[in-house]
Amino acid sequence: MNPDTIANAELLQVAGLPKPGFLTLEALQGLPRHDLGPTQVLCYSGRPVAQVDSYAGARLVDVLDAHGLSQRPRSELKRCVVVAQGGDGYQAVFSWNELYNSAIGEKALVLYEKNAEPLDAHLGRICLISANDTRLGPRHLRGLSRVELKML
Repeated sequence: MNPDTIANAELLQVAGLPKPGFLTLEALQGLPRHDLGPTQVLCYSGRPVAQVDSYAGARLVDVLDAHGLSQRPRSELKRCVVVAQGGDGYQAVFSWNELYNSAIGEKALVLYEKNAEPLDAHLGRICLISANDTRLGPRHLRGLSRVELKML
């Protein structure tokens, strides 16, 4: 698939996994849905950035598992990091342990809905939030475009 087609279709590229490929909005919505209640997004300094009544999306671990992460040997999983990239090039990093063995993974979500509506244009069709972080801003990616598994 050429890059223009990818950009126009607004797909999420998933790389570095046993089943690399692209995830459409419809496929993302087909994964188990997780809802966040009222959510306040704080930047790293603690300044409020946004207050939202509700967000909805799929867990990042469900996206990774849909592309075969759980098929990798356990000895490799412990050395994995996940790098998520927003449309502006900003990146957020998660360790495998953090996503699969802590409360962080429960609310690391690929969002597609805000207040029961599609996301606002400035967030893109999909975005990422790590809602169990103390301050959500640093790992809140707008226009999520790529998720890649890397080995350390």
